[in-house]
Amino acid sequence: MLSSIPPPPLVTSALGLGLDAYVTVRASIAAGVADSRAAFELTLTAPSPDWGFLVLAGLEPLIDGLERLRARVDDLDWLESVGAIDLATRRRVAESRFACNVDAVPEGSLVFSGEPVLTVEGPYWQAQLVGGLIESAINDATLVATRFARLSLASEGADLVEGGAATAHRLGGAPLLARAAFVGGAQSTTSALAARRYGLPVTAMQPPRFDLGAADQALAIGAWLASAPNGSVVRIDPARPEASMSHVVAAAHELARRTGGGWEEEGRFSIELPSGDRTGLARHVAGAFASAGLAAPPLLMSGDIDEKLLLELRAEGSPVRAFSVRAEGTTSVRLSRYALVAIEHEAAWSPRLHLGEDLASSSDPGRKLLARYFDSDDRPVADVTHASGERLLRAQGGRFVNRFTGLEKRLDAATSVPLQTSVMRAGRRVSPPEPPQVLRARALRALGALDGAFRRLSSPARYPVGLSPDLASLKRDLLSKAAE
Repeated sequence: MLSSIPPPPLVTSALGLGLDAYVTVRASIAAGVADSRAAFELTLTAPSPDWGFLVLAGLEPLIDGLERLRARVDDLDWLESVGAIDLATRRRVAESRFACNVDAVPEGSLVFSGEPVLTVEGPYWQAQLVGGLIESAINDATLVATRFARLSLASEGADLVEGGAATAHRLGGAPLLARAAFVGGAQSTTSALAARRYGLPVTAMQPPRFDLGAADQALAIGAWLASAPNGSVVRIDPARPEASMSHVVAAAHELARRTGGGWEEEGRFSIELPSGDRTGLARHVAGAFASAGLAAPPLLMSGDIDEKLLLELRAEGSPVRAFSVRAEGTTSVRLSRYALVAIEHEAAWSPRLHLGEDLASSSDPGRKLLARYFDSDDRPVADVTHASGERLLRAQGGRFVNRFTGLEKRLDAATSVPLQTSVMRAGRRVSPPEPPQVLRARALRALGALDGAFRRLSSPARYPVGLSPDLASLKRDLLSKAAE
């Protein structure tokens, strides 16, 4: 039975926002723009051309962090001691809470490079202050969720265990990464904290150090299987695979004797193949169990797992149908950009543009609305960003400008819907959080609806992402002025 004791809240330190964020508050006061209403947008860029889609994740933990964000007295003392803030800035930060509006694409949705997935509107000093928190929350979670979605596609739905969050290099592990992996396609996690906090299925995997502690491998395997809950994983020692297999088979015989042979149906345990010739070892395990007159437990492969390996295993008919993948190694890539797109000047919105090296890397200016267009079978065919207040382009026959090439393209769709929804108003959430199971189901449905050409794991077709003609014209004008 699940414990009724709630898990501890996530720690959100105000110092995690970065020193530059507080210095910018002080500078914006000096420049007279601190209280100007501003609009910031978060956009994502796929880390490789092979990543044709992204699974948006991390939104709910971000909202929770924004709601509870407070600077403690000792935080402010330290910031003042290093000269990052002065008395006026300290008073402003201490007496205010986050009060911006936040709109975002629902978590678990598929999104594409270059489009605005999250918008923050409010006083400039607040909207810029939380930029680092927003980027890190969405960046890392989206990378992990997308990686697990790609692994799920490559394995055609094999069981994926998130196996690294419990031992990630941070105190308490990395439950947010485990949550993101589940949204993207993992079936379970080894992180007890993530399982309790988010209600995720949890898997216990036998650590190699237990063999050494028990001194005898047969004793270690027998004790582990007798103690572990259903669905746990016992480990084959890659240095002594034959001996390990014989001990596991003997332990399975004992379990079958005690349970009347029903352990197979109950999913009592699976076997981990951690290294070496794991495909060959898998066949040896299956043969050993067959020789003993027992059905082989599920086989789980760990170690270096990527899409290419999973595709190769499928092609050669490997009996391995479960994989343990570490989430934390995915988060070293930066794919997010949080930029100012508009600010009030003389009682009117003034668009802003971040100049990049080319058309695609330059930001799209002004306050906007993102819409997705679908064909008659409810398959997405294009995403088009419109200027705020602009009517949506006609689904059939409307023309948009591809944001990467600058070329005009005709829409051939049946319906359209705005993608971003309201998630916070004046710093308070609009609706209760959705459980990760709902987000995971949303991601799976979206992947199933996406055309196979856009879903390919290697050299996918580029999903059309565009701007309305009016927005494209505004961007060209601002780019021309910036070049003068």
